Formats: sequence, C-alpha cells, structure tokens
Amino acid sequence: MAMWLFLLASLLPLQSGRGFAAGISFTGGLERVGDQSISVKLADHRVIDAMLPNTGALGSTAIAAQYNMGDEVEIECKPIRPVWEAATSRFQSLEVTAIRFLRRPSPEEVSNLLEARPREGKNLLQRPTAVVPTPNRAVDSDAPGSRELEHARRINLEYAANMPNFVADETAKRYRSTARSPDWRPYDTVESEIAFRGRRAVRQQVRRNGKPWAQPFDALPGFKWYEGFETEISPLFDPQCPTTIEYQGRSTAGGRQLLEYRFSSPVDGCFPFLYFAYQRYNPARTGRVFVDDPGGSVIQIDDEVGGFPADFEFAGREEHIFWDYVKIGEHSHLLPVRANFLVVYSDGTRYRVEVEYKNHRHFEASTSVTFR
Repeated sequence: MAMWLFLLASLLPLQSGRGFAAGISFTGGLERVGDQSISVKLADHRVIDAMLPNTGALGSTAIAAQYNMGDEVEIECKPIRPVWEAATSRFQSLEVTAIRFLRRPSPEEVSNLLEARPREGKNLLQRPTAVVPTPNRAVDSDAPGSRELEHARRINLEYAANMPNFVADETAKRYRSTARSPDWRPYDTVESEIAFRGRRAVRQQVRRNGKPWAQPFDALPGFKWYEGFETEISPLFDPQCPTTIEYQGRSTAGGRQLLEYRFSSPVDGCFPFLYFAYQRYNPARTGRVFVDDPGGSVIQIDDEVGGFPADFEFAGREEHIFWDYVKIGEHSHLLPVRANFLVVYSDGTRYRVEVEYKNHRHFEASTSVTFR
C-alpha cells in the first residue's frame, strides 16, 4: 500500500487541466499497441504509456485492427494501482478509458515515424511503407582522427553485437539533496547480482541498506539508474543513427593512450529513453567518448542531457560509464567496472548515484536468471 501511495503521489503534478474526476487526456500520434498496453507520442516528443482494459473496443486486437501507426488520436485515461508489465519491463500506472480517432498522419509524419527505431517490445500495429533516406555518414578520411574513428566504429559495433553474457556484483550508493537542503546526504545503498545479456540487464537478489528488497528494482523509491551497456555503445557508432562525432585530440588516463571525441545526438535519437511515471522521453545528448589508442575500444563515455519538456519532471542528467579489462577464467574481457549518475528534478531535488561492478563471471556459471 505504501508503494502504491508513493507512485500515485508522483502522478499528481502530471495531471492535465481536467483533473481526476474527468480523467486525464492526451492527444498525439499512435506509436504502439501491445498485448496489454498502448503508447501515444505527444507533440513535445514525450511518449505516454497506458494499460488497456482489453475489453471490447479497447482491446488490443480491436485497436490494432481499427488504427494505423501514426494516426493522431485522443486517449482518456484513469490512474490505477501500478501494474508490472513484463513485456515492457516497467510499471504501468494509467489505464485507457476511451480512444478517439482525429486524423491520418501527414507524409512528413510518416517519414519521421519510420526513422525512429522500434521500442518498448511487441507492436501489433503494422509499420507504414515508405522510402526512408539512408543517413549520409561519409567522413573525410584525411581529417584528424577520422581513420581512427572508423576503426573504433568497426571495433565497437562488433563488440556490441558480441558482448559476452556475464554476471557481476553491483553496489550502488545513492545520495540526495533538495532545494531546501542543498548538501548531499546519503540516501541508501543498493546491492544486487546483475546479469547482462546483450541489451538486457536483469537484477536479482536485491538488497537495500543490507535488507532484502522483495519487489522489482523499478519499485525502489527515488531515481533509478538503467543500463545495458550495449545501449550506450551502438547509438554512438551505428551509421544509421543521427549521432555526430568530432575528433578532439589525444589524452592519457590510467597509463593508457586515448583518443577523445565529442558527440551529439538530437531528440529521439538512438539512445535509450528516460522514464518518469507514465511518461518517457528521449532527449538530445552531448558528451565525450574516449577510445583506446590504437585498439579502438571504448574506455569511457560522458553523457549529458537537458532541455526536457516542461511537463517532464527531469531538468538535467549526467552519466559517466567506465570500462576496463576484466579476467574471467583464462580470458580478459573489456567490461563495465563503474558508473556515476547525476539527475536534477524540476523542483530542485537531486540524486547522485555511484555504482561499482565487481566479481565479474560468466553468465552460464552463475545462478539461474530468467530474461523476460
């Protein structure tokens, strides 16, 4: 009950003008219809996710048969007790009570829709057919750092595609401050066994302040950090992604020779979404990536985001991820060893998270983990 009240309170600032009595309404492009939930993308690029009652005209099969991807619709929703949806690996806290068709998408809207990569699991809607121009990622091979960049692109895309499945012990120390009390104070320590399989990261045996946490990781109060480290590498180097990379020069760290690049990605690029209650948003990003010279492997990524919509509770976020060579059995693998996060909410609340990964081992040698 306490967790339900906590999550319900987080919804209150996000109401539309109608209030609870008349429901909460949103207008946007229909992006996804899953077996149990629906996603609508608003004009400010926020995506609203809500459960479907799966009865009559509001069932997933009926909606998928009547609507097309990109159709502008108005949905009315009501808040519900948060429900864990395995297909999207998150809690859903809204339920659709009505949906109304407004218009078909314009050709430009269809093109923008096709440029976006599928997210959030299964989609019963058929993607419209249209020719999508291939991004021109040609580089000047004679420009400083360009040949090394193309080498790093190849090395890291191969690494992301063949990232070893592994398990590690994760320890995250969270600190919190508020507008009234700006000094950092310890918030909690979260320990878990985290298993990585490609793009997915699953935590089990979670403990908070030394005590077992019986609920899903997403039910933890405060800011949650998410990663499947392949999701940070591919958006940087995939030539189909709208990320730009510029050479900055050479540097050293920990006795390694490194090449430094600055990158930027627009709103709705290939990087992962950020989540708050029933909303998600994929912001523009800027940052730096350091690659091993001459190996080309990513050693560090610094990522900063801002410019959130007014109705999204985040004001800013920073992320720093560090890789190193870790011996597992008889072989060394380049794996994440630590990460730091800083998030600022619009009300002035801040969270700092310091994460360490130790005791890396083969996924097959660990306890059974179920990926859903």
